[in-house]
This record gives sequence, structure tokens and C-alpha cells, in this order.
Amino acid sequence: MIPESKLINSELTIRELALPDDVLLARKSLLRWIALSLGMIAPNESRTLLLDVLDVLFEFHVKAEPPTTKDIILRLEEKSKNKQNPKAIYYHLQRLKNSSILTRKKGRYYLGEGDEKDLEEVFRMIYMKKTDHAFSKIGKALGKLENAYKKV
Repeated sequence: MIPESKLINSELTIRELALPDDVLLARKSLLRWIALSLGMIAPNESRTLLLDVLDVLFEFHVKAEPPTTKDIILRLEEKSKNKQNPKAIYYHLQRLKNSSILTRKKGRYYLGEGDEKDLEEVFRMIYMKKTDHAFSKIGKALGKLENAYKKV
């Protein structure tokens, strides 16, 4: 039998969170809330580089300017006024790519497939596609299970 961990293609976490008014007042609070809601960070996680990377990616997306890795690093350095660790940035970009949040085409990064303009639509499409794909397999397994119970 195959170890269960080898069966997992990806994980999808969506948390239903309260959205208090004070979260709506600051961009950093919104970024953290969105990342927590979409399972990108864990509750009480203190690392902020992922949030900084998301901030830059969202900024480029809204301006309809697909960035290169170099663009992302330079923008992060402009915002923080500090030299950034490229390996850590690559790590987060790769994680976002592996989770289908980012696509890379011809050296440029796009949120989702790069076709959607509205951030809500980008994330709705990403998560609905993953959910539909997972439920097609779950449905097949449930159908087989249901047939097995009918034979008992």
C-alpha cells in the first residue's frame, strides 16, 4: 500500500474569519487577514516576508505590470529600505507557484493564470478550480463507497 502522504497532491485551507472594522483600516492588516483566510500563513505566525511579497505582487497586479523576480526584489528593498535575502524571496515565490497562486510566463509573474484582473476573481478562480478538481475525485470515491454499501 502507498503511504498516505504520497497520495496528497496539494492542500487547500480556507478559514472563515470575522472581518472586524479595524482590519479594514490598514493594508498590512488586510494582507495578514487575507493570507490567514486563504491558509497561506498559520495563526500567530510571526514571519512577515510572505506578507511583504504578497503586498508587492498585489501592487504589481493592480497596476497591470507583471513583475520579474528582480522587480519584486527591488520593490521589496525600496519598501523596507533594507537589502533582501533573494533565497528567501525565491522560496516564497516558489511556494506561491506550487500552490497555483502564481504563474510564471516568460520570466514574469502573474497572479492566477494571469487572465483575471480583479483580485477577488483571481483567488475565486484559483480556489474553485482546486476545489472542483478535489471534489471530482472525492465524488468518484463516494460513488464507489456507496455501491459497496449497496452490495452488503
